[in-house]
Amino acid sequence: MHEFSLAQGLHRQLLDLARKHQADKVTRAEILIGSNAGVVEESFLFGVDILSRQDPRTEGMEVTIIRDDGQDLMLMKVDLA
Repeated sequence: MHEFSLAQGLHRQLLDLARKHQADKVTRAEILIGSNAGVVEESFLFGVDILSRQDPRTEGMEVTIIRDDGQDLMLMKVDLA
């Protein structure tokens, strides 16, 4: 599933950012999904949810989606604790 691979990449990126900034927790992630990105949003979010529940550093994090007409899938903002 393409969306699950994307979710895995995002999750790795979040964990890398937490490690880099010596944070214990990712509390919020803001993600841009362009309408022409070829991403099934529901499947992507399902993957993010499954992965985030498996790691205490991302468990319970809030995910906010920003939509536009572009082709991007991009992590825009991360809140760490």
